[in-house]
Amino acid sequence: MSAEKTNEEIVTRAFVKQYYHTLNESPQFLHMFYKDSCLFNRLGPLTHVKKTVWTRKDVKDEFLAVKFEDFTAEVDYSLGVPYPMEHGRIVVFVDGHLTRKKDNVRNRFTQTFLLAQQDNGFCVVNDIFRFKKGQTQNQTCFLTETDQSMSEPERVAS
Repeated sequence: MSAEKTNEEIVTRAFVKQYYHTLNESPQFLHMFYKDSCLFNRLGPLTHVKKTVWTRKDVKDEFLAVKFEDFTAEVDYSLGVPYPMEHGRIVVFVDGHLTRKKDNVRNRFTQTFLLAQQDNGFCVVNDIFRFKKGQTQNQTCFLTETDQSMSEPERVAS
């Protein structure tokens, strides 16, 4: 196997680094990673109802509804592979955890992106995010009905 990195590995590494840095430092700009028309999918932790939005403006509204400054996202693993159905697209898989700063409660998540090549780089055309059940540290989960500050944390793009 070659020591040289593939285009998918280079794009994935750069994307993940920039995306999660923005999530942690300037979440109000996170929607800029998304194409004007995109699929943004979250599953409600309490209702288990899927929420899907289709535009960058809707993505921005979803991100602003969550107070990312109260959380820190950390990536444990990421992998990028070419999208087999169309040239110039990359599927990015991310595994990590989201930590609430006020009490250090951590929830594991998985996130999958479909990136599409544009004239000025890559953008997100599909984003699916899920918390992993039963994988919370400190035996506490911040995804409770009584926690009004984060009533729909599934919007997080960690």
